[in-house]
Amino acid sequence: MNTTALDISRQLCQAQLEAPGGRVDVGGAEQAVRIIANAESAAELAKMELALSDGRRIRLDQVATVTDTVAERRSIALLDDVPVVGFEMTRAEGYGEVDVAEGVQSALAELQAQYPHIEIEEAFNFVGPVLENYQGSMHMLFEGMALAVLVVFCFLRNWRATLIAAVTLPLSIIPTFAFMHLMGFSLNVVTLLALSLVIGVLVDDAIVEIENIERHLLMDKPPRQAAMDAAAEIGLAVVATTFTLIAVFLPTAFMSGTVGQFFVQFGWTASVAVLFSLLVARLLTPMLAAYLLRKPQHPSRDPTWISYYLIVANGCLRHRKTTLLAAAACFAGGIWLASTLPGTFIPPMMILRRRRRSPCRPVAPFLKRRRLPSRHAHAW
Repeated sequence: MNTTALDISRQLCQAQLEAPGGRVDVGGAEQAVRIIANAESAAELAKMELALSDGRRIRLDQVATVTDTVAERRSIALLDDVPVVGFEMTRAEGYGEVDVAEGVQSALAELQAQYPHIEIEEAFNFVGPVLENYQGSMHMLFEGMALAVLVVFCFLRNWRATLIAAVTLPLSIIPTFAFMHLMGFSLNVVTLLALSLVIGVLVDDAIVEIENIERHLLMDKPPRQAAMDAAAEIGLAVVATTFTLIAVFLPTAFMSGTVGQFFVQFGWTASVAVLFSLLVARLLTPMLAAYLLRKPQHPSRDPTWISYYLIVANGCLRHRKTTLLAAAACFAGGIWLASTLPGTFIPPMMILRRRRRSPCRPVAPFLKRRRLPSRHAHAW
């Protein structure tokens, strides 16, 4: 008989399928094993016929020993020191964590109804912190809008002017939502952070427009004429200011690497929101001012701190060289301080330690454990 082990292996490869088969210790090291078989049992595999080079046929058990033994336990899941069956649910690419979590909860409720004798308990759930971050970002967005309007009212001290500036916020954010929908973005921590960051910037152009219109109203001009003259007077400055901000935010949308995957939505969201605020300030704010603003009956007095500011400003103008040297020193000092700061990918996070229940606690993004009766208690 001239049949070799290589001949048998080739015939098995032609007739069978590959599947993972566990591990084996070879030369003091553990190696992964692939099973080339689709038989349902070891006895069925042992009866497999092989063709010899001389035309005869034999069975596999005539040249090899085929046995089926017990698998070695490699891991265990414990809940309150009780063995359980643990499994985890993770979302596929392109699906939201919240939707997947709701679907898993619904499926587990149906499973619990079908098998009431099995207890299902949730051990870990990372969707809860995601919802908390989202709700916190939404609260921060609304709080930022309210505080921005409050600050505008405190400085303008005119409810009409404050109303015109406040209208800029929703009229800049709502079109940004439409742009986000077209780009396939979602309301997540990154996009909400971008909107919260530019909330104060969105009213800047409107405030500049309103202040200049009020100055022209004090010159005894009709509201319509004052709005037109004021808008034409500072139009170039407002556009330049807005595009300067866009030039700061937009490059973050084109960053490469892992960081770029996170900040692409941040850069586009912030830039588009600022751009829409420019359109509102140049088109809608002068129109609202022409119909809502009135000439102040009593010109407002400058606050007390303005006199101190003017003293410092006059001193800087009289000593220009000293001012330039001080500014250069501050710039150089800032660059030096920035170079001494440690560089990390993300800031270190505080790890909340939970009370240890057992020495073996599996950690997973979404882990469910099923408590079985004691006579069926097992885990893998």
